[in-house]
Amino acid sequence: MQTEPAPEGSAEGEAAGSGVNGAERPPEEGPSGDEAAAAEAKEGGEQPGDEEGGDKAKPEGSDGERRGVKRQRDEKDEHGRAYYEFREEAYNSRSKSPPPPEEEPREGEDDETVVILDTYTSDLHFKASKDRYGGQPLFSEKFPGLWSGARSTHGVTKGKVCFEAKVTQNLPVKEGSTEVPLFRVGWSVDFSRSQLGEDEFSYGYDGRGLKAENGQFEEFGQPFGENDVIGCFANFESDEVELSFSKNGEDLGVAFRISKEALADRALLPHVLCKNCVVELNFGQKEEPFFPAPEDYVFIHAVPVEDRVRTPLPPKTIEECEVLLMVGLPGSGKTLWAQKHTEENQEKRYNILGTETVLYQMRTKGVEVEEMDPKSRDLLIQQAAQCLSKLVQIAPRAKRNFILDQCNVYNSGQRRKLLTFKGFSRKVIVIVPNEEDWKKRLELRKEVEGEDVPESVMLEMKANFSLPEKNDYLDEVIYGELAKEEAQPLVTKYKEEARKLLPPSEKRANRRNNRNKRNRQNRNRGQAYVGGQRRGYDNRAYGQQQYWGQPGNRGGYRNFYDRYRGDYDRFYGRDYEYNRYRDYYRQYNREWQNYYQDRDRYYRNYYGYQGYR
Repeated sequence: MQTEPAPEGSAEGEAAGSGVNGAERPPEEGPSGDEAAAAEAKEGGEQPGDEEGGDKAKPEGSDGERRGVKRQRDEKDEHGRAYYEFREEAYNSRSKSPPPPEEEPREGEDDETVVILDTYTSDLHFKASKDRYGGQPLFSEKFPGLWSGARSTHGVTKGKVCFEAKVTQNLPVKEGSTEVPLFRVGWSVDFSRSQLGEDEFSYGYDGRGLKAENGQFEEFGQPFGENDVIGCFANFESDEVELSFSKNGEDLGVAFRISKEALADRALLPHVLCKNCVVELNFGQKEEPFFPAPEDYVFIHAVPVEDRVRTPLPPKTIEECEVLLMVGLPGSGKTLWAQKHTEENQEKRYNILGTETVLYQMRTKGVEVEEMDPKSRDLLIQQAAQCLSKLVQIAPRAKRNFILDQCNVYNSGQRRKLLTFKGFSRKVIVIVPNEEDWKKRLELRKEVEGEDVPESVMLEMKANFSLPEKNDYLDEVIYGELAKEEAQPLVTKYKEEARKLLPPSEKRANRRNNRNKRNRQNRNRGQAYVGGQRRGYDNRAYGQQQYWGQPGNRGGYRNFYDRYRGDYDRFYGRDYEYNRYRDYYRQYNREWQNYYQDRDRYYRNYYGYQGYR
């Protein structure tokens, strides 16, 4: 692993692309900007090197020459993970997002003796309540299949301890969704994954009437759901640690028995995992429990402080946090590096934000493993890529350490993501293996995932691969495999090869020509030069007298606006809103259309967005 030395001066990255400030892309809209050419080519069925692909996709007749005609989609409906990752990255490398708001301070933040839900170790998309005695998924409406989990701040290693959990509300899901609200509750050790019951030393009771341990599901107890109260009990005083549950005060028996030698001195912490529902927890802070606890059991909040185990505290300031941005082509080994680095630095508790992590949290496991058809799997991958983009947007709010496990080959995308993490220690990890190793890893990826990276996507990424330089928004560049001196020639070679194979983008050329044409039209129409002085979008003047409607003189916006002002004032008074009933005056309809078209064109050319309507 090598660290790039800092250059003498800081280099500015590419400016972020234009777009409607703060606007969100509609769910079905594709990526915008030049970097989305590969995604567009994929949708249009184009293959690299097929120079006639664009002509074949055009419909015949005059309509085919219109600007903005949508290309025909490829017959293949399933694209795979790499396609949707590239699609989101291409869009986000151009779009602008407002800075994330500061995370709201929560009650009990300063009292380290209070047992509450730990927002430091919880999922980033778990929205804890203000008092931190409950919570719900943050993206339940948009991504109803996403599980969200959280653990408590304290655990126990001895005695008879309990807590209660209640499903207070099932959240509505969007129309057409087949996802159902589910809740899982139990115990787990620190450093286990948030998916309760799917890791070692992680034990959960599922609302489908199942118990889960280390990814193994078995039938247990009764199904439960909205308004049900589940009691969770841990008995450390028997020969083995016994974990049992109750439903609405009815004892369901022992679900798990754990060897004390295997558990060693690890503390068990209360753990919840929910999907499309709101949960409330009673750690003993309530004056009266939902149901009386069994004899000799005490709520975890009543356990003496010295007998409880506190999880590590989060960083106090943003300056103590760091973000690692992975940069590399698909299959280069970014995810493996991130996982290894996380294992070697457990004290930093890195949150890996990657498509693979989100996909794991979107799958619902059970007794029987359900096989997904290609169309459903493709939709799941698409949602995971979109969800990842949302997580990257909200990540700068939290005081945590992050690893952004994406390709991030665009310089504009690197800049845009790192700028939102202002105050963090910002580092870039560049993974460029030699060609032979990279080909082997791509083959291994294809065997594991059953899909290959689309050629058009790979070529587009190669053509836009940019090695970052240290600058004002980047503190350090680390090369995880090949050093910069070896990686730079290889990246240059990839770019040259890809640009030769990629067909010329007709859409880009048309966009440039249309922009120049509009600029010429604007100069001729509303921006007159009188006496060497630019008049802008004011009235056009001939000598000392202003005219309207003369041949060849289209006039300015202000003159056109004032043309019918006298008629409005006569009938409605001077305070009348002129635009409100403009469609009523049918004889002026054509002139109003020209006015709004010219005004929108002006806003679009000079400010980058559509005019007000």
